[in-house]
Amino acid sequence: MNVKFPLKEIVKLFENPEISGDDSVELSAIASLTKATPTDLSFLGNKKYSPEVPETKAGAVLLPRNYKGELPQNSTIVRVDDPSRELAKLGEIIEKALWPKPVASIHPTAVIDPKAKVGENVVIGANVIISEGAEIGDGTVLQGNNYVGRFAKLGADCFIFPNAVIMDYCELGNRVRLQPGAVIGSDGYGYVFVDGKHVKVPQVGKVVLEDDVEIGANTTIDRARFDTTRVGAGSKVDNLVQIAHNVQVGKGALLVSQVGISGSTEIGDYAVLGGQVGVAGHLKIGAGAMIGGQSGINGDIEPKAYMRGTPPRPYMKAHKIDVMIGHLPELFDRVKDVEQKLGIEKKTFGKQAK
Repeated sequence: MNVKFPLKEIVKLFENPEISGDDSVELSAIASLTKATPTDLSFLGNKKYSPEVPETKAGAVLLPRNYKGELPQNSTIVRVDDPSRELAKLGEIIEKALWPKPVASIHPTAVIDPKAKVGENVVIGANVIISEGAEIGDGTVLQGNNYVGRFAKLGADCFIFPNAVIMDYCELGNRVRLQPGAVIGSDGYGYVFVDGKHVKVPQVGKVVLEDDVEIGANTTIDRARFDTTRVGAGSKVDNLVQIAHNVQVGKGALLVSQVGISGSTEIGDYAVLGGQVGVAGHLKIGAGAMIGGQSGINGDIEPKAYMRGTPPRPYMKAHKIDVMIGHLPELFDRVKDVEQKLGIEKKTFGKQAK
């Protein structure tokens, strides 16, 4: 897309920007500090990249107001409180230009049951199936190849990307976004062992996604065995996440890629689970807790705790243990030297360490 944005127009989006340099420079793209050219806007969103600021070739750079490092020679500097937050405002404008909302329409290949209710200004794409009793809210978009099950309900202004599925009786609030391949309301994983066979336990509940929830590509959320699997308002779920039956996710939680949550676990408001965290069933993760990536959670976590590892430990303690484990070979050698000096018979663990 060949567009140019004058910096003096861009900064009107920002809150109390402080500009040093030429505000008439025209910018056509957003780029990282190392890859930016004189027609790019760049930013410092993480202090670990501060060493890259002086060498950037960007036409303009968004910097935190409290940045005290060396500045680039040929870039216009724009200081703001939070560069990432301000850049998101510009990104929203670019997104709307690149992907404008489709004009309200119903594709001729869509199949809509006569007993379904479709609101105003909706977009129903190719090969969409809307089943008996389903309700589609005003302004909602189903891009294509979507299945909406019997008596499912979608609120207003939802955006459902291709191949996402909403199964029977599931409910989506307003402004919910489902990325491609997301499955809402697949059967929960429940079986009992009877006479040498695994017999399926019927899963007769539903899934409820509250307002402003976003679900990533190929994420699956199982319908409850009974009652409801719920994701609270404003929570954001990444790609390839598995949320099992009867899980309760609070408001504003963040679940990063490949998280797996077993049945009937409760995730508190604004909790954060890093990538590949696994959570056993029937546990409680407290509000505001943060769990580091690849952790295995087998017990309850207190609110606002910062944990990682398997089993989980306080973050800094886990880091200290990892450092100590790295010194184990050296420690074994030292113990071996002491044994030899004292004439102590070699221990089995010493031989294994060698």
